[in-house]
Amino acid sequence: MIIYLTSGTENTIMAQRFCQAYPDAEIISVPDNEEDRQVLFAKETHSGKHNIFITPARGQHFKVCPGTSDPYICCNYWTLHQATNCPFDCTYCILQYYLNNPLLTVFSNLDDLLEMIRERIREESNRFFRVGTGELADSLAIDDVAQAGPELIRFAAKQPNMILELKTKSDKVNHLLDVKHKGRTVISWSLNPINRIGEHEYRAATLEARMKALEKVQKVGYMTGFHFDPMLIDGDWKKDYEELVKTLFEHADPSRIAWISIGSLRFPPEMGEKVKAKFPKSNLLDGEMIRGNDNKQRYFKPLRIVAYKHLYNLLHKYGGEDLFIYFCMEDADTWQQVMGFSPDNNAHLDFMFSDYLNKKFPRLDIPVADKKMYEGFHTKRSWE
Repeated sequence: MIIYLTSGTENTIMAQRFCQAYPDAEIISVPDNEEDRQVLFAKETHSGKHNIFITPARGQHFKVCPGTSDPYICCNYWTLHQATNCPFDCTYCILQYYLNNPLLTVFSNLDDLLEMIRERIREESNRFFRVGTGELADSLAIDDVAQAGPELIRFAAKQPNMILELKTKSDKVNHLLDVKHKGRTVISWSLNPINRIGEHEYRAATLEARMKALEKVQKVGYMTGFHFDPMLIDGDWKKDYEELVKTLFEHADPSRIAWISIGSLRFPPEMGEKVKAKFPKSNLLDGEMIRGNDNKQRYFKPLRIVAYKHLYNLLHKYGGEDLFIYFCMEDADTWQQVMGFSPDNNAHLDFMFSDYLNKKFPRLDIPVADKKMYEGFHTKRSWE
């Protein structure tokens, strides 16, 4: 392993944690200059995902999820980029398209990132913010060393109007079990059937390992979340997803579930070539797809709706009726056909989260705002 340190980060806590965890690693100091770093990192290939780059975060690293444009409904989720890239190799991962740096990058100035959150949530103190770290990196895959999770959890426990989500495909939760979370953190897992984990989620934890980790965090009072995203609709998918949902609720306590999301495989058309080059034996691209309104490749809508209805009914069958289930990047018609209703817009879905959590977890004492107030909140996306 190689640990790259931007000049000036050698004595930071983050650098010390990784150097102590990997005492045999080669340590290389790199210039604090983007152009010079790109030349140095050009020699890194995909194997670079097993090397660490520690550097300060610059610019705005706390922002609303980029989501997608109309007519798809987004939930106004907020993301913190405390790291980028992931040691896992999922065939469908969008990061292989968006990131041009193959290294596992961890930012050394977490305090500055926390201040970004603090400043933003103060601007709208009546709003309830859902904040996650899983957009550009798996939240927990290397957190047993980075230890950002415990710091984020303690921070969230002190904030009156936010809840933290740590989303993962790992089973690394032991370092979180003694943290005083005060119910303000959701530990969530991305889930797929066992055979699809084996075929598409290389190096990620097995389903069994994720379920054991789930039981651990439930036992110490964390809320949990689950993301059936992307659904991979191939083979005997109906049977596979039923076995998955049945297994989930043999371990998951529905009374501790904050939310469940559903979405299907989607990606920019150009990503297909990267998937073919990186995973030449994968069957990921075998299904017939079309280009959606957001210019991403998707399964045909009628197929998506059939799959969504099947999963939605399974979740209620095994988990009960009191579950908050939402779609990621689907339109109002899909909501109506599957769930029998649709949020009016992004702000309405944002409000629905806070309303549900208030009713299910009243001890959280989160701010109560009505739908009209949420429509007045400022949630600017990159395309606006």
